[in-house]
Amino acid sequence: MIKLTAERTFRRTPGVHFADIGILGSNGLDLVEHSGPSVSPPDRDGRPQWYIHMHQVDNNRVIHGRRLFELFNPQWVDKHWLVLLTPESGALEIPAGCFHRSYSGPEGSLLLNHAIRDEHYDETMEFVPCHCPAADEHPVNYHGINFYDALDFIEGGSND
Repeated sequence: MIKLTAERTFRRTPGVHFADIGILGSNGLDLVEHSGPSVSPPDRDGRPQWYIHMHQVDNNRVIHGRRLFELFNPQWVDKHWLVLLTPESGALEIPAGCFHRSYSGPEGSLLLNHAIRDEHYDETMEFVPCHCPAADEHPVNYHGINFYDALDFIEGGSND
């Protein structure tokens, strides 16, 4: 279910961190910056919105700040997760067909997505926010964060 890919460190010396952060099969590299408290995609009409990619696997790696991902995958035994990513976490794999959204706190966050896109990928179709009412019907599991810290983190975000 929750898959994190660690970096391969070449060298650490005082003031220097040098590592290979590549993801096998990646054919897209996206930079996503939240400059402050953010929710992506933002709520609409008081309801959470989600992304779901049908022809892309995301591998999101935070390189600055912290990002909380909310995942809902109907194919998983434990379907609903909140996963906290920091620069030390590794890249979070979000498989095709998994609903996802993310939150940044007041400091914002910067991440790289090592995307794996298939031959049917069309960016005009892959980034259309939608609703996922089924997520509310399943208990939330936590990775790298607990219920209370997740609640504080989300409440520190903004829908702007």
